Amino acid sequence: MEDMNKLKNELNEIIQKKSNFSKLTYEINIAVEKPANADQFPNRDFSFKKIDIVCKEAQFDSFTKFNNEIKEVCKDIEQLNSTHFVSFNFEKCDIKFWNENINLGSHINFIECEINVNVQDVNLDEIYLLFRNFHNCKFKNLSLLSNIKTVHIDLHQSSIDLMQLVKIEILDNGINKIEIKNSHIKRITIKEAIFKRDFTIYETTIDSIRIENVDFESLSEFNEVTFQSEFDFKEITYNGLTLFDRCIFNAKAEFEYIIFEKFTSFRGTTFNKGLNLDFTSAEKEINFFGIKGLKNNESIENTSQETYRIIKYNFEKIGNKIEANKYHALELDQKRRELEKNKWNNKKDYLVFKLHSWSSEHSTNWSLALLWIFAVGFLTVFSLHLGIAKDLFFHPNHFKIEYIGKIFSQFFKFIYIGNMDDILKNNSFIFLLNKVLLGYLYYQFLISVRKDTRK
Repeated sequence: MEDMNKLKNELNEIIQKKSNFSKLTYEINIAVEKPANADQFPNRDFSFKKIDIVCKEAQFDSFTKFNNEIKEVCKDIEQLNSTHFVSFNFEKCDIKFWNENINLGSHINFIECEINVNVQDVNLDEIYLLFRNFHNCKFKNLSLLSNIKTVHIDLHQSSIDLMQLVKIEILDNGINKIEIKNSHIKRITIKEAIFKRDFTIYETTIDSIRIENVDFESLSEFNEVTFQSEFDFKEITYNGLTLFDRCIFNAKAEFEYIIFEKFTSFRGTTFNKGLNLDFTSAEKEINFFGIKGLKNNESIENTSQETYRIIKYNFEKIGNKIEANKYHALELDQKRRELEKNKWNNKKDYLVFKLHSWSSEHSTNWSLALLWIFAVGFLTVFSLHLGIAKDLFFHPNHFKIEYIGKIFSQFFKFIYIGNMDDILKNNSFIFLLNKVLLGYLYYQFLISVRKDTRK
């Protein structure tokens, strides 16, 4: 105990020599700890003293001067005894970094603190924001608004009210990166920026995100991210891999004037409020496998025919016929909605569209086309043999059993488009109607079968 008190006094003497740190209210906790496997070596002492210097609920308008003094304190403590492991714990403090470099040693811990980082109108050398230093902290403001040589952001389990990256270039220097994981971000704004290193966000909830006029030259990845109220991407060029896998969009996903130059993936992603890909271009295929939500009513209201066409086309490119047909149906449903808005001004287009829908569901249902072929055959039989039709439908008591054989004999003749029986040729209107309808329906039948059986 005396040794502990002596050590505390020595530590106090060291700290009191520092002009800034000495003004803080702090406490010193010393504990003797042993490695977990120390019992395997009973004749040797592996114990070490763990020194925690704890500061609570303090306010720091500029942390750089304290950081410099902490480095000096660590050197002085090391001269006392190299077995001392020192950590500086700041609990529930208000920390500000204003236009200053940030590079914190591993012995500095911010625990449940409020952090403000603002870089503007200056050129800095380095910003390191690492999860080893920040534990369950709230970043009220994380704004990088001018160029910084080294930006290394690696945050886990944080809360960020505002994140702004504007007019910056993240260089490819082997150190730069931005990675956020298991966090909650209220608002992200990224404008006029270039990312030559990875930009990744994992397992995070983002309330609002706006990205505009940005080049991503390396990996850009959102994985298992939930977008809550706003998602607006404009004028972006993706030169590297672009991944939005297993995300949930509770806001309409707006992609406007976007260029995807490499592989892009939305695998397993849910769109609850619709998707806009109208003004995008992709040089490689886009993976939409396992996407959900675009068939619900709200998504249908907010997703265009062109977006459904893009999704269908990408499924067709990889040979996924089943999914391609699903989104083809949604594409056509959107076209129907557009035509119905102005059907009196587009009567011809609307009529052709409805005819195509009724006959074969736009060449996707061969069985419906076949059913209509049979209907044309029976209609032709009854039109040419009105007596049989009258007995069958109006006087069933007069119907004779031999009529059945005659009906089917004539039916198979009249569903054959090459049939030229005199009885048919002598009734020119019925002849014309039979051949036109059969020609159209056979075409729809063949196209539908081809869509349903192609590799």
